[in-house]
Amino acid sequence: MNLRVNANAIVTNSEGKFLLIKLKRGPFAGGLCIPGGGIYPGELSHDAARREVFEETGIFVESDFKPFGFCELRSDKVKQHKIVMLLHAEAEGSPKNTEEGEAEWYSYEEAEPNLILFAKEAIIIWKNNEAHFRLVDEDVDIRDYSQQTSQQEK
Repeated sequence: MNLRVNANAIVTNSEGKFLLIKLKRGPFAGGLCIPGGGIYPGELSHDAARREVFEETGIFVESDFKPFGFCELRSDKVKQHKIVMLLHAEAEGSPKNTEEGEAEWYSYEEAEPNLILFAKEAIIIWKNNEAHFRLVDEDVDIRDYSQQTSQQEK
């Protein structure tokens, strides 16, 4: 099992909407997630968050990223252990689809049914001014969102 350190961001706009990605691949394909990813050696979390948001959504965040918490993710089933720094920033703009997924601004109510558990918990602790959550083994959400999404579109 490998350990990774990630930086993921909750990015909100002036309408209070969240910048989310409908993932294209992996165990969470079809689910909505907040942008983010691995921190490179020597890279600071806010720099990683800015880079990942731009790579995954096409939105360049000019405002400062403010750390608000972290989470621990560990799953023996998918052999992942991640420590994730959670940051918040504000931005505007038109998201672009990328190889990661389809980026779009969503209200929480629009997104909630398709949020992967990690993203949902991150948004909840941000809204509640909390600092930490942990998802371990069976708590790690590995639903097949592609089937759920196609059923909702019918």
